[in-house]
Amino acid sequence: MASKNEKAAQARALAQAQVHQKERKSTMIIIAASVVGLLIFGGIVFFIVNSSKIPALTDAGAVLPAGSDETGGIPVGSTGTVGVDVPGDDVTRVDIYEDFMCPICNQFEQTNAADLDELREAGEISVYYHPISILDRVSLGTDYSTRAANAAATIADQSPEHFHEFAEALYANQPEENTEGLSDATMADIAVSVGVSQDVANSIADGDFRKWVAAATDQASQDGMSGTPTVMVNREILDQTEVSYFNPGTLKAYLESL
Repeated sequence: MASKNEKAAQARALAQAQVHQKERKSTMIIIAASVVGLLIFGGIVFFIVNSSKIPALTDAGAVLPAGSDETGGIPVGSTGTVGVDVPGDDVTRVDIYEDFMCPICNQFEQTNAADLDELREAGEISVYYHPISILDRVSLGTDYSTRAANAAATIADQSPEHFHEFAEALYANQPEENTEGLSDATMADIAVSVGVSQDVANSIADGDFRKWVAAATDQASQDGMSGTPTVMVNREILDQTEVSYFNPGTLKAYLESL
C-alpha cells in the first residue's frame, strides 16, 4: 500500500499531466487559428496580386488607339470618322460591345446598323464601338478575335475615316466559328478595299494594339459585359428582355423615345 507521501506525489504528477495536456490543447488551438489566419491572409494577398495583373487601359504597355476613351470605346461621329463630330453628353450615348467572330453580333449588325447610322448621322445619338476578344478559343489557336479587334483598332488609329466601313467589311466576310478565321493578310486586303492605304493595312500584322484589346476586354467585363453583343445606353446595360433589339426597328424606336 502506498504511503501518504507517495499518494501526494502521485496526485501532483497527475495534476501536472493534466496541466500539460491543457497547455498542449491550447497550443494546438492557437496553431490552428494561426494557420487559418495565414490561409485567409494568403487568399487576400493572392486576390490583390492577381487583380493587379489585370491590364488597365492606361498601362504604359497598352497602346491606345487614337480617339478611344477610358471605357475602351471607339466613338464614331456624325460624319463616320472616329473622334470627329462626336456629340457630347447632351445626346444619348450608345455603346456596342462586339466580337468579330461572334455570329450573333453579325446578326445584330444586320438588324440595327442602318438605324444606328441614321440616328448617329443626324446627331441624335453618339455611338461607341467596343471591339473585344472573348472567342479566341473558337479559332483553332489563331486568336482571330484578338487579331480582328487589333485590326479594327489599327484602322481607328491610323485611318479613322475608314474604321466604320472596315468593321462592316469584317462582318461581311465573317468566318465561321471553329475555323482559323481571316489571316492578317486577308484583313489587310479588306482594309485596302475600303480605302485604307497599303502601308496602314500592312501594319495590322504588327499587332500594336493587342495589349489594348486584352485591356479593353477586361474593362468590358468589369463594366458588366458578360457576352456579345452587349448594348449599353447611357452606360447602363440594355436588357434584351425589355428592348428586343433583334427585332427590326425596335432599338431605333427605343432610342428615339428617350
